[in-house]
Amino acid sequence: MTAPPVVFAENASLAGIRLTDDIAGWLTEHWPEVSAVALDHATQTNEPARCATLLPVLTSIPGPLALLEVGASAGLCLFPDRYSYRYSDGTELDPPIGPSSVVIECEVAGDVPLPDRLPEVVWRRGIDLHPLDIADADDVDWLDALIWPEHDDRRRRLHDAVGIVQAEPPQIDTGDLVYRIEQTIAEAPEDATLVVFHAAVLAYLPRDRRARFVELVRESRARWISAEARGIVPGIPEPDGGEAGDFLLALDARPLAFVQPHGRAIRWSATP
Repeated sequence: MTAPPVVFAENASLAGIRLTDDIAGWLTEHWPEVSAVALDHATQTNEPARCATLLPVLTSIPGPLALLEVGASAGLCLFPDRYSYRYSDGTELDPPIGPSSVVIECEVAGDVPLPDRLPEVVWRRGIDLHPLDIADADDVDWLDALIWPEHDDRRRRLHDAVGIVQAEPPQIDTGDLVYRIEQTIAEAPEDATLVVFHAAVLAYLPRDRRARFVELVRESRARWISAEARGIVPGIPEPDGGEAGDFLLALDARPLAFVQPHGRAIRWSATP
């Protein structure tokens, strides 16, 4: 069965209209087109604002860093060092070369260990079943179509991030994350700290394959950052707190915070 968000996104992509318009008639008339394209696409939201919630964890890991994102889509979250950040407590962070065209705002609650610098990233790689090409206009249009119609700030941020990443497109390996993870880890540089991370990915896997992925990552030399819905990642305890719909952010299976799925907020819960 095709997921409703994909159908709605394809409607917006084909018709060039927003989902706030009256679309029932258009969908009925054009259903063969919508169905054909929707069945060939998947939900591959690539939200660079998630970097704001990853940043306190990334900067706690000794660098330089080699980043490997599973379920990378087009790879926009592989560039946390190229974006600017504005946290609600007044913390402001910019790349060494100056403020970025991508400025990510994030609400903070609790004792979030916000950094005073951005991480040094020396290697970037992704894995995805169907990688999106940041240089392909149709793929970028699909990423745009997947953004909720009222989220104009996310749409602007997407296109600004695309401009940054197009200057240095990351390598996104095509493959199943369980089958591909060991090979890609082996290709990471030995003189950098490898960090495997993912957000809103493991829910698309059956439970036994989630468990196998966790096993492979835990047995590797990588540090591991996960940001998934509660109850999705095997072996991670669920602390109390957070808000409905929050993801649980963890480092090496240790829960640290609850985060809003699109990076709008981080609610720290870990104790030192």
